[in-house]
Amino acid sequence: MAAKADTGKPATIYDVARFAGVSHQTVSRVLRGVGSTRPETRERVLAALEALHYRPNAAARELAWPRPRRIGVVGYETFESSTSKVLKGVNRVATEAGYVLDIVTVDPLGDVDEIVRRLSAINSSDVAGLLATSPTSRVREALERSVFRMPVFLDVNGEVDLRPGPYRGTSRAAQIAMRHLLELGHTRIAHVAGPTGWDSAANREAVYRTLLEEHGLESSEVVRGDWSAASGHRAARLLPGDAGITAVFVANDRMALGVIRALAERGVRVPEEVSVVGVDDIPEAAFFCPPLTTVHIDFAAGGEVAARSLISLIERPDEPPPLYPESRLVERQSTAPPALVVHP
Repeated sequence: MAAKADTGKPATIYDVARFAGVSHQTVSRVLRGVGSTRPETRERVLAALEALHYRPNAAARELAWPRPRRIGVVGYETFESSTSKVLKGVNRVATEAGYVLDIVTVDPLGDVDEIVRRLSAINSSDVAGLLATSPTSRVREALERSVFRMPVFLDVNGEVDLRPGPYRGTSRAAQIAMRHLLELGHTRIAHVAGPTGWDSAANREAVYRTLLEEHGLESSEVVRGDWSAASGHRAARLLPGDAGITAVFVANDRMALGVIRALAERGVRVPEEVSVVGVDDIPEAAFFCPPLTTVHIDFAAGGEVAARSLISLIERPDEPPPLYPESRLVERQSTAPPALVVHP
């Protein structure tokens, strides 16, 4: 512990924190008797309180538990509805726990240095913790380059398989979608991938290729969209009609809508000639023509888990984090076993 110069001013919790070599949030938890603090850490804080003759006053109590308490959230400029669902879940849990959200929005495909500058604004604010995802390689690099002074929880939203085994770290949703097509008997499966640079797109494409290889199958065709229905429509028009493709794994539901429309315009029947499966289970998926088989991801519940995980890091760091909800297949009418005869 470093000695504090006698300035004649009452000690603050920041002085105590520096003296004890801990964060001011830790001092706040000890003062309020809440949360989980290691015994040796608590002893250091108590010793610092005594050494500095700390006495609570109105200002100090405000510093110890500012109202309202704030959580920093990294938001992204994207049209994907999953983002708003995640934030809704985060906000619900944060509000119940007495926190408000302080959202810093960044462009997930923007300049890395600019993303780092935006993230630095969080460090200069008085937030108790930071909740972030890394949807793109650029955001991931910016997060790796940033040093945060508060607890940080990196949200995977259930997309990444955390179970032990060979698929740990890969896309759980892609596993479910591809295994469904393989179990139906499809051997010529094309893939409409998400845009370059997006982690979820790369993870889903990697699972597509790995599972085909495991089954002794070759990749039929990979075309890329930008998550929009229009890009799915363009991608499906690029699929060769003479390659014997019997199924298409599409990286999200909106692109799957465009794929189904493009196949219909080419006179290809879904699922009689080509099956289509998506990911997300957006509300409109049940009303596609035909209704879309997809993988349900509960984004709102995932946001709630992420918020609980961060609050646990802030208030009860020794507790194990809660588990994300399992993704599941929603089987509708867009998939079926391959026909004996496939027409181009």
